[in-house]
Amino acid sequence: MNREKAARNTVATGEAAQSVRLRHFAYASIALLLAGGVFAMVYLFISTTHRADQLALRHERALVTEALEHSLELEARHQTFIAVNDKTAREVQIDDRIDDAFARDIARQMWLDFHHDWTLIVDGRNKAILVAAEDEVVPPLAGQQVLDATRDLIAKARIGYQTVRRPSADGYKVKYVEKGELAPIYATDVRNVDGKPALVSAMAIVPETANLSLPDGPPGVIVSVALIEEAFLSEIGETLLLEDFTYVAGSDHHAASVPVSAHGHRPIGYFEWTSAAPGSKIRNTIGPIAVLLVLMFIAIGIVFARKLAQKSKALEDSETLNRRMATHDLMTGLANRPRFHAVFDRAMETCHETPCAVMAIDLDRFKAVNDTFGHEAGDMVIRQVAVRLRKVLAGDALVARTGGDEFMALLRGPVDDNRMRWLSDTLIETIAQPIPVSGGLAQIGVSIGWAAAPRHADTASHLLALADQALYFAKENGRNMAVSIEDLYRQNPVVPVNGNAGGQRAVNG
Repeated sequence: MNREKAARNTVATGEAAQSVRLRHFAYASIALLLAGGVFAMVYLFISTTHRADQLALRHERALVTEALEHSLELEARHQTFIAVNDKTAREVQIDDRIDDAFARDIARQMWLDFHHDWTLIVDGRNKAILVAAEDEVVPPLAGQQVLDATRDLIAKARIGYQTVRRPSADGYKVKYVEKGELAPIYATDVRNVDGKPALVSAMAIVPETANLSLPDGPPGVIVSVALIEEAFLSEIGETLLLEDFTYVAGSDHHAASVPVSAHGHRPIGYFEWTSAAPGSKIRNTIGPIAVLLVLMFIAIGIVFARKLAQKSKALEDSETLNRRMATHDLMTGLANRPRFHAVFDRAMETCHETPCAVMAIDLDRFKAVNDTFGHEAGDMVIRQVAVRLRKVLAGDALVARTGGDEFMALLRGPVDDNRMRWLSDTLIETIAQPIPVSGGLAQIGVSIGWAAAPRHADTASHLLALADQALYFAKENGRNMAVSIEDLYRQNPVVPVNGNAGGQRAVNG
């Protein structure tokens, strides 16, 4: 009896042991699968987000490098307004000094228009005949440090002039030099000037027209210095959407940086910023959720409950999205055409009590953005334009996107010429600012046509037709301008020069 009972206990113990082993095996298998899946997911997650950080940093560095090169080129372009000039060339060749009134004009223009901290003009004997600190002409000795720091650039500018000059009947000329265009008669670099980093450009002074030639020998040279200060750094940071953009002298720098140098020279410092690091942000955001997702496998019932809640939420979101799609443009968040016309029709009904105006807004050179950078960049430009329209017209207008690169704005209340022209001018300047896109900086312009009710029309269709007509005039007469319908029907209309219409100031994008 005891032996039989012992046998039964032995069998039971074996079955229990086998059961335990199978359970442990099952648990181990599941744990191994879960561990392998979690490891694979974590590895993929970390490697992918790390790669995203690297790509973002590479893109940011490319943008900053291009911005520095663009700033140096812009420095030289600013100089052409003084360097490619008959009067400047004549003053440098004939006199030992620049006429006082002309010197003051040069100092004011280079500071007020272009923010050049130092402007020097040296004659063919390397004598400084004009030295300006900001907008004030100062004694030549004050610019000696600038002159010493830029002698090699002056020499390079003269070498460039020697390579492109051509003999003429009474001397030498440089052909195909126009203001705003760069001939190979200049040299740029970044230098330490008076202990501060600066953009430096030297350009040979040549005549603007064929009426004047230069004698044989070295030409005069204009030298411009723009210090890299807080305003410059803030502008680049805001334009490129980089946080904490700053300049650090010396050789110590962190990962999100670009050396401040040009033409392969040793860097004088570094631009630094806080990288967007999208991968790190994703890790910080998604990491805790990933842990919760692993734990949710243990509580399948909770998952089902959450699924039901998610479906309900998805249905609500879908309904919200459908309602928004009926009145808004999905790409920009602006009002769409139906909503704009609904509000516009109501505004026209009360235009005799509350005047209103409509602006027809069309982007210039937008097709070139799509052709150069691709349609994704084009979409990015459209979204950025929408942001700028809202910023300029915030509280003043209903802004709608009515086509691919077409927008409309409805303003109510005071719609006098001064207000409309100020808003139009601000829009032109704001939209002309470069827009960072994948692959570079996109630059566009904007043409605007506007009309007001009841001054110009008291029906919606008529007012829209007038605004479109004004826009068409702006497009046909230079673009990048704002035109009122009244500008078309003046007794002696003047064709705009450099994008000006009816007193508007055009901004060349």
